[in-house]
Amino acid sequence: MFTILIRAFLLYVLMILFIRALGKRQLGQFQPYELAMALIIAELLATPMANVSTPLLHGLIPVLAVLAIHGIIALICLKSDKARALISGKPSVLIAKGVINDKELTRLCLTLSDLLEGVRESGILNPGEVECAIMEANGKITAFPRSAYRSPNVEEMGIDAGYEGVPLALIMDGRVQENNLTVAHLTKEWLRGILSEYSLSEKAVYLAVISTKGVLSVQEKSGNTHTIQAVNPEEVKW
Repeated sequence: MFTILIRAFLLYVLMILFIRALGKRQLGQFQPYELAMALIIAELLATPMANVSTPLLHGLIPVLAVLAIHGIIALICLKSDKARALISGKPSVLIAKGVINDKELTRLCLTLSDLLEGVRESGILNPGEVECAIMEANGKITAFPRSAYRSPNVEEMGIDAGYEGVPLALIMDGRVQENNLTVAHLTKEWLRGILSEYSLSEKAVYLAVISTKGVLSVQEKSGNTHTIQAVNPEEVKW
């Protein structure tokens, strides 16, 4: 029994490593050949996990071969547009200028219900407000509203929104994120000084995030929140 548990644990860890080796996109949206690879790897690892008499190498070696094949296919898709279109498929326009392409729906074996569901997933309730809808190669439907129904952007409104980058978490569950402090060109001493002004220690902070506007948003473990202008926006360096 102990041997089975150890084998299952090792193969589970290997499965995670192999899926990670296929690329981060595996965690979200699969291309057809990537889905096939993931299913094959799961099947190959299931046999030595369930059967103790099967050597671990009998599951490991085929998986390594599959990963090698995946690498070759990925390289071919990267270098050749035609090969990528053949292997992964091409996007299909389902709605153009507000008109539904019935022939394309039939070719893709999609119903109007499927199309409307994809439109709703894009945040549009009324299909009459759709200017264009595309089915991507991974099967996801992306819809775009008519210009009359979308919100104006800041450029159209004549507003200079300034620089807006990725906020950095400086404390998570009482632990200082030193890598993010380094990226922000800040120090622990600076952070502790800011917190001390509110009689806080880093251990008492559940989450502290600093934006590229220099605003530090702090939530205590008790639930209290603070918004602090901690850095001059002109001094932001990330």
